[in-house]
Amino acid sequence: MLLTAALNILAVAAAVGVTLRAKLGGRAERALSTTMVWNFLVMCPVYALGFTNHLEKYALAGVAFIFFLLVMILARWRSPTRQFAAEIGAEALEMVRLPFEAVRVCARARSFATISVVFTFAALVWGIGCAYLMPSWKQWDALWYHEPMVGYAIQNHGFRFVDLPIGSAHKINGYPRLCEMTQLWIVIFTDRRFIDMVGYVAAPSLALSVYVLARRSMVDMEVAIAFGCALVLAPASVRVIGSTYVDAHNAAFILGAATFASRLKVRIRDSMLVAVCLALAVGSKQMALAPAGVLGVVTAWRLLPEVRRRPTLALGAIVLGLSVIVGVASMTYLRNWLHFGNPFWPDLKYDNPRWGIHWPGEVEWGTGKFDKGDARLDMNVPLSDLIETMARIPYSISLRSYDQVWEYGIGMTWVAFPLAALSLGMFAFAYSRGVIGRLVGRPGWMISNETRSLIPVAITLAVIVRFSPALWGSRYQIAAMGLALVMIAWLASRHPFRGIGEGVSGALSAMSIVSFFWMTPRTWLWWSEARAFAKIHYPQREFTPASAIEPTLNRWNGSPVVTETGMAREKELGPGSTLAFSADYGSYMALFWNNTYSNRAVYIPPGPDFMDRLRTSDATWAYCATGDPTCSGLSRPNSGWQLVGPLDIEDHGSVYRRVRK
Repeated sequence: MLLTAALNILAVAAAVGVTLRAKLGGRAERALSTTMVWNFLVMCPVYALGFTNHLEKYALAGVAFIFFLLVMILARWRSPTRQFAAEIGAEALEMVRLPFEAVRVCARARSFATISVVFTFAALVWGIGCAYLMPSWKQWDALWYHEPMVGYAIQNHGFRFVDLPIGSAHKINGYPRLCEMTQLWIVIFTDRRFIDMVGYVAAPSLALSVYVLARRSMVDMEVAIAFGCALVLAPASVRVIGSTYVDAHNAAFILGAATFASRLKVRIRDSMLVAVCLALAVGSKQMALAPAGVLGVVTAWRLLPEVRRRPTLALGAIVLGLSVIVGVASMTYLRNWLHFGNPFWPDLKYDNPRWGIHWPGEVEWGTGKFDKGDARLDMNVPLSDLIETMARIPYSISLRSYDQVWEYGIGMTWVAFPLAALSLGMFAFAYSRGVIGRLVGRPGWMISNETRSLIPVAITLAVIVRFSPALWGSRYQIAAMGLALVMIAWLASRHPFRGIGEGVSGALSAMSIVSFFWMTPRTWLWWSEARAFAKIHYPQREFTPASAIEPTLNRWNGSPVVTETGMAREKELGPGSTLAFSADYGSYMALFWNNTYSNRAVYIPPGPDFMDRLRTSDATWAYCATGDPTCSGLSRPNSGWQLVGPLDIEDHGSVYRRVRK
C-alpha cells in the first residue's frame, strides 16, 4: 500500500505538472486533464514492460518512478524547482476542493442540484468502501475475461499470447486491455481486494467532462453541475464503476477527448490532450473506434488555423498525435492480425475472397440474431421494440439478458432522451441556417462560437447512436448519455428555451436518486450489510457468499468462490504453484488465481492422454468442470488426486489437489 500510494502521488504530481504547462481554463478542465494524463502516464511503464515481458512488481515500481520523475523535470522546464512544486501543490489542493465548491455554488443558488451533488459525492465514497469490502465479482464477464487479463499479465510478466481453448476465452488474448492494465497497476502491488475500486477513477472524469462542455454553452453553473452528477448516478454508470467492467472508464476517455476537441479555439496543446484521450479510448474497448475516428478527424480539421499560422509545429503535433493513437491501437489490432490473422479476434468472422480477407472468428459479419444472444456485431432489437420497452415502468417485465435497458434510469429515459432528440434537431437547424447565412450574407443567421464548438459533440453523439451494436445495452452508451446531456444544456441556453435548465436539472437530480435505489441488483451495500462484511477478517471475507450476510442479498454482492475451497486455495496455491484446467473452463477463470495472483493457471488441451499429461505436469491443483469426461479420471481411486471441493458457488466445476507420495 505504501509503495502504490507513493507511486501514484508522484504520477499525479507529474500529471498536474503537464496540465499546468497545457495552460487550460478553469479548474474543472484542469482536473479533467490531470485524470486523463495520470492514466496515460501510469500505462506507459506498464505497456513498456508488458510488451517486453519484464512486467514484474519491483521492475514496474523502479521504471515508473524514473519515468514520472523525468516527466516532472520536463514539465518544470525553466521554472525554479521550489516555485514549480508550490504550483503543483496549490493546483492539487484546488482540485481536491472542487466537490466542496460545487456544493457551495449550488447551495448559494438554492438549487435542487445541491442534493444531487451531496448524494453523488456520498454515493462514490460509500461505493469505494463497498468495493473494498465486497468480494470481487459483479457479473460473469468480470471473472470470464476482465480479471483473467490481469492474472495472466502478472503470471507471464507481460502480454504474451496465452494458450487457451478455442472460443470466447480468447477475449483474454484479443481484446483491448488498457483498463484492465490500469487495474493491474494497483493490484500488482496490493491484492484482489482493490481491483473493483480502480473503476472509481472514471467517476470524476465523467462528471467533469459533462460540466465543462455544458458550461461552454453558457448554461447556469448549478445546472451544469447537476447534469454531470446525473451521468455519474445513472444506474449504468453506478453498476460498472465499482467493478472490473471497463465501460465507464472507456466513456470517460471519449468524453475527455470530446471536451478538449470542443474548446472554442483548439490549440496545439489541446490537440495533444485529445490524442492522449483517444489513445486511451482505443486501447480500452473496440466500440471506441468509431467515436475516436470522428473526434480525431474533427480535431485535425479544427486545428487547420494553427496549421496556417505555425505549419511545422501544427503538422508535427498532428503526426505525433496520430502516431500515439495508431500506436496504441496497433498493440491490439495489428498484433491480433499478425498472430491470429484477424485484427478483431476472436469475435468477428469475415470472409471476402475478392479482397483476400479470411478472418477466423466466432460471429459472422452481418449476423443479427438478437433474440438468440449470439450476435456480438449487431445485437440491436427493432427500434420500435426498444422505444416501447424504454417507455415502460422499469423492471415491470422480464427481458432476460436485455434488461440492461432499465439501467439507463428513469431520468435518462423519460427526460433526457426526448430533450436530446429535440436538441439535436434544433442544433442541426441552427448550424444549417448558419451555413446558409454565411453563403447569402445574412449575419443574423450566423451561429455563435459556443454553438460552433459543439460540432464534435453532436457528430460524435450521432455516430455512437448510429453504429452502436446494442442500444439496449445502457453500459455501452455511457458516453452517449453524457453527450446527450451536453446537447440539452445547449438547448437550455437558447433564447426560446431559456429557463428550462433548472427544471430539467431538478428532474434529473430527483430521478437519478430514485433510479439509484431502484437498481436491481445493486452493486452497493446497506449499512448493516457493510458492517457484517467488515466484521469478517480478510481473507475469509473474500470467500464469504452473499447468503451468509443476508439471505436476500444478491449473489453478485458476495463471493463467487466456495468458502472452504477459497481458503484452501490461499493456503495451498502459493507463489509459482500451478493450477491446470482443460477446455471446459466455465466462466470463472479468474478464480484460478489466489488473491495476490502469485500462482499460475495453465491450459492442458483435452485428449485421450490428458491424465498422463496432467500427471507429468507441475500442477498442484487441477480444475474439472462438472460432467466433463476429459478429466473424470481425477475422481478415480489411486488417481494421485484428491478432491478439494466445488470451486464456484454455482457448482460449474471442482478442484483437485495432487497427492504427494
